Amino acid sequence: MTLPARFLLISLLASLAAGLYLSAFGPAAAAQPFTVTVVPKQAAFPAGADAAFSVRVEGQTSALPSFVYSIEGGSLSGVLPPNPVAANVAEGTVFVNRATPGTARLTVSFAGEVLATAEARFGAVGQLRVQATLDAGPDAAARTWRYEVVDTSGQVVSTLSLSTSGDAVTGVASTGAIPYGSYTVRQLLGGDTRTACVPGAFYEVTAPAGAATTIQLSQDDTTVAFTIRPCPDLPTSLEVQVPVDTITPGSGGGVVGEADFLPGEEPINEVRGAREPGPAANSPLPPGTGNTLSGTRSSSSISLLLLVTGAAVMSLSPLAWSAGRASGRPNR
Repeated sequence: MTLPARFLLISLLASLAAGLYLSAFGPAAAAQPFTVTVVPKQAAFPAGADAAFSVRVEGQTSALPSFVYSIEGGSLSGVLPPNPVAANVAEGTVFVNRATPGTARLTVSFAGEVLATAEARFGAVGQLRVQATLDAGPDAAARTWRYEVVDTSGQVVSTLSLSTSGDAVTGVASTGAIPYGSYTVRQLLGGDTRTACVPGAFYEVTAPAGAATTIQLSQDDTTVAFTIRPCPDLPTSLEVQVPVDTITPGSGGGVVGEADFLPGEEPINEVRGAREPGPAANSPLPPGTGNTLSGTRSSSSISLLLLVTGAAVMSLSPLAWSAGRASGRPNR
């Protein structure tokens, strides 16, 4: 075999080896047909209790692998493997314990690749209870009020909703377990609710001032009270305030909503006259322009690499045969 033929053969073998290596040990993220997210189910947990993390898998979930769960700052208490809950969605739960106040981190990985991480705080926790009273009497309409609980960093740790009405003038809603500390509880004012009665406002929040207050959570349960009062612009009638077309009975004895006809006159069941096609009746229809994407052929870099490598392997035999003939041919 001549020197050029040997060099070509060695190059092709090196390309084949590189292609096989990349196909087997390429980036794991490119081969994963799913994504993983991890979120603690509460903002904080009591020290010594089990913190529950929600594990959500989206993508190809028909055959999920066994994930590796690593814990920093705590210990693994238990795992409920992800199970399908919807099309291409699976959910599971991981329980982590920490005996002392602090933070524990959960890391989900597979094949040496980190897929998701999340942290849970452990320590003294309590609940904030929001209580709203509608001072409007027994004929008040049912309403829903929304509130936010914000920590000192400005992050919303809980959003609450409660309802009031004439026969239930006080509504109550509570947060989940949150760490001890200072929080601001504020009412989310809608389009008809203000901190004071102004033209166009139906309700005003009379307490606390500004529809917000700051409170220190230092026990298991703390209540924050809000008082809401109707404004003069609140409609006193519950009738529909939009125009409604009414049907007036005719001269006959018909029922409201039914057409009356004079004696001897036949009811009209359809519009009389010849039906003529519109100007576009003989026009060809446009091509389908729906919102469904046309089928596209997906390509993969690894598949293309394997295809090129296979073609290179198939060309080895003719090249080797040509090199053999060239080396065996006598020099003239």
